[in-house]
Amino acid sequence: MCLGGGSGYAPQAVKKAPDPEPGPASPPDMVNNTIIPNANPRDQQQAARSEFDPPKNKAKLKTQSDKNTGLY
Repeated sequence: MCLGGGSGYAPQAVKKAPDPEPGPASPPDMVNNTIIPNANPRDQQQAARSEFDPPKNKAKLKTQSDKNTGLY
């Protein structure tokens, strides 16, 4: 029976995968091989995607222990 110390094993650090590179720019909108005007301007698309994202500086929610006044 071994009662000695541990083996001193230290796991290797986990490496984060690199972010994927962005793809090519979107082609113009076409119908029947005819270029049509963009229904949504390309410069406003990112803002439209992020419209419903939660705010970055959202206040921390209170926990039940924060509401405890000590009066039971």
